[in-house]
Amino acid sequence: MPLDNFEEYDDPVLYDKENESYIPELPFLLKWASKKRGTIVDLACGTGRLTIPLAKNGYKLMGVDLHKGS
Repeated sequence: MPLDNFEEYDDPVLYDKENESYIPELPFLLKWASKKRGTIVDLACGTGRLTIPLAKNGYKLMGVDLHKGS
């Protein structure tokens, strides 16, 4: 029996397809980011669901995730 629940994240393409429309916090994060200076660290960034849109809006980011990826 596995001690973690990372199976959902084993297929990043499937994960993105299932979650691509779920970004309700993006407007909040964009507003917050506009008030900050320097690099934003996105902990548990996963496939970049929010990291990528923030970067496309000109913010400097560093994504960190525990999952090793595929």
